[in-house]
Amino acid sequence: MRLENDFYKLLSLSATENGWEATVELNPEHRIYEGHFPQQAVVPGVCTLTMIREILSMALGKAVRFSHIKECKYVSALLPQKGMQVDFVMELQGDVLKCSASKEGETVLKLSATVADE
Repeated sequence: MRLENDFYKLLSLSATENGWEATVELNPEHRIYEGHFPQQAVVPGVCTLTMIREILSMALGKAVRFSHIKECKYVSALLPQKGMQVDFVMELQGDVLKCSASKEGETVLKLSATVADE
C-alpha cells in the first residue's frame, strides 16, 4: 500500500551532492490515527519507514525495499499537526542508505539500512 498522496504529500525532492533531500507534509486527519492513538495521535514508526522507502524509490526511479535495517533510532515522537512538515536527508553509498528525518530542525529519526530492488 502506497502512503503518498494519502498519509503524506511530497512537497519537494531534490538531488544533493551526496544523495537527496525531501520534504513531506503529513495528513493529520488520516484514519490511521484513529487507532494510533485516538487521544494523542503519533505517527507510526512503520509509516515513517514506508515514507523513506517510497521517497528513495522515487529518487532512484525504481522500487526498492529494505533488505536489512542495521539501525533505526527514533529520537522523538512525531505528533501530527495541521501543516506539519518532515524533512528527510538521504545518502546512498552502494546499497547502504543513511537517512535522518527532522521536524522544525529537530532530528526525530536516524536510519541505517541496506536496500535492494523490490
